Formats: sequence, structure tokens, C-alpha cells
Amino acid sequence: MPGAQLREGDILARRYILKQPVGQGGMSVVWRAWDSTLERTVAVKVLDGPIDADGGQRDRIRREARAAARIEHPNAIGVYDYGETVTPRGRIAAYVVMQLLDGASLAGRLAEGPLPWPEAVAVAATVADVLHAAHRRGVVHRDVTPENVMLTTDGVRLLDFGIAADIGQREEAMTFGTPPYVAPERLVGAPASGGTDVYALGVLLYEMLTGAPPYPATTWEELERALASERRPPLTVPGLPAGVASACLRCLDKDPQRRPTAAEVATLLGAGPPGTAALTRRRAWLAVPVVVVAAAVLAVLLLRDDDPGRHPDAAAPAPSVSFIVSVVPAPPGSTPTGTLGPTARSSARPGASGLPSTASPPGPAPQTRQAAAKAVLEIVDRRSESGEIRNDVALDIRNQVGNLLGDETDAARRVAQLRQNLSSRVRDHSISDAAYEELDAAVVAFGRTFTT
Repeated sequence: MPGAQLREGDILARRYILKQPVGQGGMSVVWRAWDSTLERTVAVKVLDGPIDADGGQRDRIRREARAAARIEHPNAIGVYDYGETVTPRGRIAAYVVMQLLDGASLAGRLAEGPLPWPEAVAVAATVADVLHAAHRRGVVHRDVTPENVMLTTDGVRLLDFGIAADIGQREEAMTFGTPPYVAPERLVGAPASGGTDVYALGVLLYEMLTGAPPYPATTWEELERALASERRPPLTVPGLPAGVASACLRCLDKDPQRRPTAAEVATLLGAGPPGTAALTRRRAWLAVPVVVVAAAVLAVLLLRDDDPGRHPDAAAPAPSVSFIVSVVPAPPGSTPTGTLGPTARSSARPGASGLPSTASPPGPAPQTRQAAAKAVLEIVDRRSESGEIRNDVALDIRNQVGNLLGDETDAARRVAQLRQNLSSRVRDHSISDAAYEELDAAVVAFGRTFTT
């Protein structure tokens, strides 16, 4: 990027060590970085250019951080920090620190063609749920596009709140966004509303189902002409339930008052035909761009104390193991697939010092490291949704597990540190006792995969 001064190895704010750039656009660069304070890998988006000629980009990056931080949803991009600092070569730089995601954009997936309708419904339902969370906080995204939807190994994520606005905020003099996804009312300067995002969601779902947006346009003039026509976009996809087609077309209504809310769309898509409910799970593997899976392996390792009266200092018995069959509902016309996953229960309590033992209790290891990691993340999702794990703590746990999957260097120490962090979270009441016991046991099982 012209004028860029940051290099690999530079340290921002005496904390973030830049590793390598992973993307760029305009005057900002996104770096993979190491947070030396919390010892985790993060993404750092830096405005790396002359501060006096940034064209308002510093305000945009600050707005992105503030808007994203207001939204409490596991499928919204996690924002950890914002600041302005002096770079090693003396330039002032604004930066936002975010969760580092592993995956590909929906735009990349759409380059291969339309998605199978169950997968498209699953993605759209998740995006609708994130938008509902944003609208409840008074935030309108205003840039829901395939480029800003990430398909990760950890589920669907909505990114880039850089042009977000508060509900009721007037449109700026300059129109922002990508033409095919911009709602008609934005072209005439109407105040920001949730209907703006719902329209873009309808375009997104339509494109996932058919392979192209309903009103293809590369300029604002082309978009105005397309919207002014009376042509109603057709939506004929083999096997697509009528309710899904109707919901999509209602989102595209030119009158924002006649569109459903994001909450209604999430409900309509999430309560669709048999099989759709399973596809809309936040951790649905159907969102992974490289493979479409009809059934997921859910392996949850729970440690159980068979003798509640046993003295706490006595040796713990070996955990018992049983097997369960987890069946994921399949789309109409297909055969449901059953999967086997080990489940064991035992008690995992902090020791007298309040910290868990760093030694892993004996017991069977999960079949794969990936399965053990998914077991941890499934617990985090379930317990955070029930309010037993605070949202920011849940995001941090997911990030630490993802870092271990991506880099096993010094894994034993990092797993022990994760367990200690969990114990400290119990003491500050950001994790419930029951959630801690289940989660710590799963982390122990995950840690074993690095030694077998």
C-alpha cells in the first residue's frame, strides 16, 4: 500500500507484535498479531497512512470498533481494543484489535456458484440473528454484503461495522456501501433503520440461492434505474420451501415498512422445514466453504464424581464412559445420519489454592484434536447462550482454543494457563460453577490430544 510504514515485527502500543498482513483495503491493513499481554493471536486493523490525508478513515475505524463492541452476539466479530499510537517510524496510527478468524468470505464461496438452499438458509438465519442483536442495541450495519460475511470453522460471522450508523441517524452527504445491497430509501437520504439491513439480507439470501443479486448494478445510476422498474425478481429454486421464498421476497420490498424485522427473518428461517433447524446452529458445519456436512460429530467429555460423599483429598476414580447417538435432522428427501460420540462424567474442581491441577486426570482421549476442540466450543456456545458464561469471556475462550489449533507450540503450558484462567473466572463470577466443571473437563481432554 502506498505510504505504508508498518513492517513485520513492529510493536504497536507496547503490546501487539505484528506478524504478517492478512488483508488490506483503502488505507487500512489487517495484520495477524500477537497480544503479548494476554498471550493470544489477534487481528489488528491499522490505519497505516498519513493521518492528515486519511479522508475520514480514522473516524471510520473508531466507529467500527465502537459499533461492534456494542453488539453481544457470538456470531458478530469480536472487538477487543481500540487506540491510537505512534509507530516505530514516528507516524500516528489508529488501530482496532479484533478476533482473528480462520475461514473464507461468502463472496469467495459464491464465486463457485449458488449454495444448496439448506446451506443458504442456515447462513441467512445466522446473519439475521446477528442483525437482530445489533438493532436491539440501536446499531444499523449498512454494509451487509458477501464480502462481510465470513464462513469460518467456528461458524458464520458478520464483519466490518465501519459504516454502521445509529438508528435514526441521517445519511451522510456521500453514499456508502455496495450498490446491489443498498436499500432504496438510502438513495434518498432516509434515516438509518433496521429495514436497511433487512433489505441487504434479502439480497444476500437471493444471491446465495440463485448465484446473482436480484438487481445487479455496478453504479448508483444503474441501481436507481433497476429499482425504478416494476420488475419483480423471480425466485425459483428446486426444492426451496415456499415460506423461505416468501420471506426472501418480503425482505426485498421497496417499502421498508412492509419488510419483516431481522428477528422475524431469523425466526422464519430458523423454524423452516425439517432439517433447517439443525442447519441454523451457530456451529453448523454447513457454513464451512470446503465441505457440506449433513451430520456433525458432537463429542462432549463431562467428568462426574460418582461418590459425592468422598473426601475432596481422596484420589479421583477413573471416569466412566458411555456412548450416545446424535442425529442431525436432514433436509427433505435425504436420509438422517447418526454419529457416535463418547461422553464421560466426573468432577473437576479447583484445588485448595483455587487453581486446577496442571496434571491431566487419566481417561480416554478423544479420537481427534479437532473433535476435542469442537467439544470445548460446543460447551462454550451452550453455556454462554444460557448466561452461565459471560460473552466476552466466551469469546476469549474460543480465541485461545483456536490459537492452540493453529499453533501447538508450548501447548501443555498454554492449556494449563487456559485452565487457570477458567478457575479465575469462576472466582469473579463470569463463569458459573456448573459451566466450569463441564468446561474444565473438556479442556483436559483437549489438552491430552497434544501429548498422544
